[in-house]
Amino acid sequence: MICRSLILVLLATLSTGCLFRSDPDYAQAEDRVPLGRTIAALPEPDVDVTESQAPTRSQVLEAYARVEGRLKDPKDNHAIDRRMAELAMEAGEDAAIEGAENPYAAAIARYEALLGSSLTENRDEVLYQLSHAHDVSGDSVASMRLLDQLLAEYPESSYGIEARFRRAEMHFSAERYAQAADDYAHVVSAGETSSFHQNALYMLGWSEFKQSNLEPSLDHFLTLLGVLSTTDAELTRAETELLDDALRVTVLTLQYLDGPQTLADRMQGLELPSWQHKVYESLAAEYVERERFHDAVTTWSTFVDRNPLDAFAPMAQQELIRVLHAGGFPSDVLRQQEVFVERFGINSPYWSRFAADEKPDYGDVLRDYLNVLASHAHAGAQAKAKEGTATSEDYLAAARWYEESLQTFPDDPAVARNAFLLGELYTEAGDHQRAVAAYQRVAREHKDAPEAADAGYAAILGLGELQRQDKTGGELGLRMQIDAQIEYAMQFRNDARAVTVQAAAANGLFALGEYAQAMELAKNLLESWPEADQGLRETALSIVGHGQFEQQDYAQAEQTYRQLLALSNDTASREKTSERLLAAVYKQGEQAETQADLDTAARHYQRLAEIDGQSELAIRGAFDAVAIREKQGDSAAAATLLDQLRAAHPDHALLKDSGVRLASLHERSGERLKAAAELVRLADNHADAEVRRQSRFRAAELYLGENDMQSALLQFERYARTFMDPHPIRMEAMAQLVSVSESLGEPVRRKQWQQELVKAHDAAGSGNTARTTTLAAQAAFALAADDRVAFDSIRLQQPLMQSLKSKQVALENAVAAYERVAGYQVQEYMTAATFQIADLYTSLGQAILHSEQPQDLSPEALEQYVLLLEEEAYPFEEKAIALHEINMRRSWEGIYDDWVKRSFAELKRLMPARFDKPEIETAYVESIH
Repeated sequence: MICRSLILVLLATLSTGCLFRSDPDYAQAEDRVPLGRTIAALPEPDVDVTESQAPTRSQVLEAYARVEGRLKDPKDNHAIDRRMAELAMEAGEDAAIEGAENPYAAAIARYEALLGSSLTENRDEVLYQLSHAHDVSGDSVASMRLLDQLLAEYPESSYGIEARFRRAEMHFSAERYAQAADDYAHVVSAGETSSFHQNALYMLGWSEFKQSNLEPSLDHFLTLLGVLSTTDAELTRAETELLDDALRVTVLTLQYLDGPQTLADRMQGLELPSWQHKVYESLAAEYVERERFHDAVTTWSTFVDRNPLDAFAPMAQQELIRVLHAGGFPSDVLRQQEVFVERFGINSPYWSRFAADEKPDYGDVLRDYLNVLASHAHAGAQAKAKEGTATSEDYLAAARWYEESLQTFPDDPAVARNAFLLGELYTEAGDHQRAVAAYQRVAREHKDAPEAADAGYAAILGLGELQRQDKTGGELGLRMQIDAQIEYAMQFRNDARAVTVQAAAANGLFALGEYAQAMELAKNLLESWPEADQGLRETALSIVGHGQFEQQDYAQAEQTYRQLLALSNDTASREKTSERLLAAVYKQGEQAETQADLDTAARHYQRLAEIDGQSELAIRGAFDAVAIREKQGDSAAAATLLDQLRAAHPDHALLKDSGVRLASLHERSGERLKAAAELVRLADNHADAEVRRQSRFRAAELYLGENDMQSALLQFERYARTFMDPHPIRMEAMAQLVSVSESLGEPVRRKQWQQELVKAHDAAGSGNTARTTTLAAQAAFALAADDRVAFDSIRLQQPLMQSLKSKQVALENAVAAYERVAGYQVQEYMTAATFQIADLYTSLGQAILHSEQPQDLSPEALEQYVLLLEEEAYPFEEKAIALHEINMRRSWEGIYDDWVKRSFAELKRLMPARFDKPEIETAYVESIH
């Protein structure tokens, strides 16, 4: 019976031996159960519990040696032999480390003994362990033979995968790459659960590579990279090294193929795995190491082109740029920086692909590139500007980068500076609308930035330019500029330009009719900037004055303009202010006149001359003062003012017809001679013939009314000789000439104008009126009276026939003259002419009867002579009676004037009754008619 202590030793050694097994399933093997049960069934040893040290390998071996072959069950003895072989193998490893000769001989001997045993349990394990022992002993031939035997006899052995891997290793070491590839492929096909899977993939790739099978070799390496790169567990050191080796050989393989193109195709086939960038990175690094910069650039560009939305794409483009920089290609660097912004900037599809918290971190790089691109394009535009070749496109190209930088990094410390530079570029490009937007962003959002004040001022200038180009909607654009000016003046009050800007804002408001606001700004300027230069203060005062003027506070405006005049030294400025001052005073006159305060209005109008008597408004004011005095009925004062005004400004347009007005004022004020003199002036000088005509006639009338006969005669005469039309007025003038000549005792002139009057009437024909005909009849009657006087002046004396002949001629002339008067058919002159003709005949008859008698006749002859005279006189009396009867019959028609009455009287005296001579009566009646 085995002693109790030996059993305990065996138990300890057996349990310890399981820990050195290479097969993890050994302790659970079915053939170990009987031994386990046997040991478990033993009673608990009755020993003291004391601390003891673990037995050494030698002690264990001695313990196994003491029981070796002594157990009843052969399987238990076989198990002890296997364990002793394992312990011998371990002892050989220690001996090998110590440099002992043939250290694994004991282990080999034990495994060979186990192999020669009749028992077949775990034979595959024994074959594997024996192969391993020969392998570490340097006998690869024996080791390979045993592996071949193992795989042939036990194809499904749990040691098959490892055996295949070990045999593949041997084939590879012996440069039997095809055989190695077969075994590695078998291991790989077993799946990733095998601990040899990764190494087998790696070596399979190398085996194909060694055979120049580059395509399959690359596939195996890439498969391995996929396995190592997609595991969730952290890689061990060995796995990390394997990954690095796999990358190196993958890169090596790719270089034998088409490099990045081959890689891209493979990655496409693998559906663009997340780890692909590692391969691109390694390949590019290899090219850079070998100074094949172009190939490195191609590698990175291939990745970006094939994977534009990959999380690693920005880094790839960045690496591409670094390669170009390292290779000395600055122009390409700049272009690829542009590509970077285009592909990964805020306006790219890539930017919107990721959520904010998932986006790859390339912001700093993007910011740097945008700054570089903006600065380079800006400098280029400026350089062209110096050469005179810059275009708006050059400036807009630079503006693009600033715009994107501002859009991408709104909180960047350089935003204010970049926005200001952007504004400058848009200004140079002529795009003032976007320039203003950029400047205002600086001024409003970055008020403390060094560029803020300049930006605000530049925005104002830009708005002004838009106004000039009429691109901001007229009034809307002006209001926008004014708002910007006010904003600037309030925000940057300490800036030297603020006062000028505020003055401009006030001007703009005034132009829009916002007078109250304009005045407020102007007054604020005067109060806030007392040290402002004179020009600005003048501007402010002007706005205040103009505002008061537009608000109809003309009295206050006058005071402001007087202040402005006192301040200003500039001649042109003073002239303008003086004009405004005059206007303010004039408007006060208008206001007073509107309020019916005419005296005040006149005083205001007359005050204008005190400011500038030569000014238009002063002349207008004086003219209006005349109108006011005239309106008040003070014609004398109005005339005096108008006379003074004309004397001072004889050629002024307002006074063009002042003579007419002045004449009227003089006439109404009772100064008729002055009025007449003014009218003569008009008649002599006025450009309008009608004015001259009327003035001449009226002047003559006024002189006549004032009993200045000579002047009246002169003016009527000038009128009659100058103005043929209108005919009736000329007839009146000639009638007046007849009258005035008569009163002056100038019969020749009187008769001359009577003749002219008659002549003018007769020549006018249908142009005559009842009045002109009356005037002609009157003149003709007066002329006929002269003929009557001539007739009456002839005395019949001896020799009678001679004097009678003269008297008959005078009779005929007088009768003809009176018949002409009667021919005008003017009633009062028809009856007068009829009476005069009748009276002529009566006078002739009487003259014959009372003519001088011959001195040498006897009484009888004398008596006969007298009878003869009576016979000669009688027909003339009958003619006279007939004519008086004509007047008498007119009374039947209602005409009963003095001449008709006188005809009645004559008929009563002359009724000797020679009324039976109708021929004579009819003839004379017809002749009268």
